[in-house]
Amino acid sequence: MKTNFKFLIVLASVCLLSVGCSNDDDNNSGITDPMPTQNIVELAQNTESLSSLVAALSLADKQDGSNLIATLSGDGPFTVFAPTNQAFSNLLAQLDGYDSLSDFDTAKGQMLLGLVLQYHVVAGAGVTSNQLSDNQEITTVQGERLMVDLTNGVYIEDATDVSAKVTTADVLATNGVVHVIDKVLIPQEVLDMLNQKTLVEILVGDNNFSILADVVVKTGLVETLSSDGPFTVFAPTNDAFVALLEDLGDDYNSLDDFDTEAEIDLLRNIVLYHAVSGNIYEADLSETTVETAFAGNNISVVMSGDTYVIQDATGAQANILITDVMASNGVAHVIDKVLLPN
Repeated sequence: MKTNFKFLIVLASVCLLSVGCSNDDDNNSGITDPMPTQNIVELAQNTESLSSLVAALSLADKQDGSNLIATLSGDGPFTVFAPTNQAFSNLLAQLDGYDSLSDFDTAKGQMLLGLVLQYHVVAGAGVTSNQLSDNQEITTVQGERLMVDLTNGVYIEDATDVSAKVTTADVLATNGVVHVIDKVLIPQEVLDMLNQKTLVEILVGDNNFSILADVVVKTGLVETLSSDGPFTVFAPTNDAFVALLEDLGDDYNSLDDFDTEAEIDLLRNIVLYHAVSGNIYEADLSETTVETAFAGNNISVVMSGDTYVIQDATGAQANILITDVMASNGVAHVIDKVLLPN
């Protein structure tokens, strides 16, 4: 996911005849120093055609815990597939909502960049072009694999239908080797995230959450829950809301009965009470107390038997029916009760 990736490369590169590379991208021509003096990050910083890569690394490292630049400046060894400026320009032309790298300067954008950049890095080995074989699979720092295609040149296959051509191979650094490519490689994880709906879109599109979706609209929280986040939302089903209305008595038979400003504020706070900042996946659950988006109010994750339940301020507990419903701006867990704050 999203992690640094300051790739490098060169004023110079050696293309081995055995792999048929060419120096035709961004004028990366010259002779590579057989005794390199710069690490991967320094190479990238001193190569004009890799300035977008350097900028991307800097943006990705704004995430808490991201240290791609420091990592790629370390001992290594690493193998880095380094996209040129033109490769980044081509990618931006295809992405909705991302017209320049500066558009990635959000929590979601930084996470996406971090995942993409990690997908270009192989740790533990500096692999030169003569060590590559046709149909070879390479595991990246991001966790997914790349495949090598040596048909009519050297190509790197990612999760998309378009391969990246190695235009300059075997750029040596003190801590590894860099291969310049003409396309930004995209992992399946990022493709899935780019195609995901927001939390609100998921609620609106699922009949099981039609009441919660109506509450979000009624209380003016659509924009909030459609923002970058990320959020973790514990989403009550329609049955959970029906049960709440029954508990409230004859004065509240439907959402229409919440018609005063105070009542709408109450509904808004209830919705916010179901949202937590950050991504909390099923694997992250442990007994703890977490502050919700309704400021000053907490929910608790409690062990019940061999599973976890969510406990509200009244002491009532909600069972988690479905976990890890992924959205572009967070994750949702389906629960069987409406949680109530103080």
